[in-house]
Amino acid sequence: MSDGEHVPDLVKLASNVSLLQDAQRIAAKKLLDFDGEVFPSDGCAITLSILLQEGGISVPDTFKAIELGSVLKNKNWKTIPVGEQQDGDIGSTCGSQPHHGQDHIYLVLKALNSDEMVVADNQKPQPHFRYASGGGEVTPTKFFLRAPN
Repeated sequence: MSDGEHVPDLVKLASNVSLLQDAQRIAAKKLLDFDGEVFPSDGCAITLSILLQEGGISVPDTFKAIELGSVLKNKNWKTIPVGEQQDGDIGSTCGSQPHHGQDHIYLVLKALNSDEMVVADNQKPQPHFRYASGGGEVTPTKFFLRAPN
C-alpha cells in the first residue's frame, strides 16, 4: 500500500483522543530516553513519527521537525502551499535551516478553510485548532506535505 492509502486510517487514529494520548505517552518516553527532554517540549516530531507508524506509514523514530519533513519528502510526499491543505496533510513551520523553538510539525485532521484547521500534535492531549497563518499565537506554517497515492 502507498502512504496515501494509509492516510484515512492515520486521521482516524489521531482523531481518537485515547489513541492520540497513547502515542503521546510513547513519544514522551522515547524523547526522554533520547535526549532527556521532558514532553511536550520538543516532542512534535517524535509524536508524529509514532502516529505515522501506528497509521501504517513507515518512518523511523525522528526527533527533529525539520528532519521528519526531509524523511517524508524522501518518500515522495509532495509539497503543498499554505491555503491548499487538506485532511491528512502534514504541516511544517520549518525553513531550510533548523530554528529551535520555532520549528514544528503536525498532522491536519480537518481543514476547515484555507487558514483554520483541527490538528493533532504534541501540544495538546486532544485534537485542537490551529491557524496556518499562526494567528499571532504560533509560528506560521511554511508548507504542507501530502502523501503519494
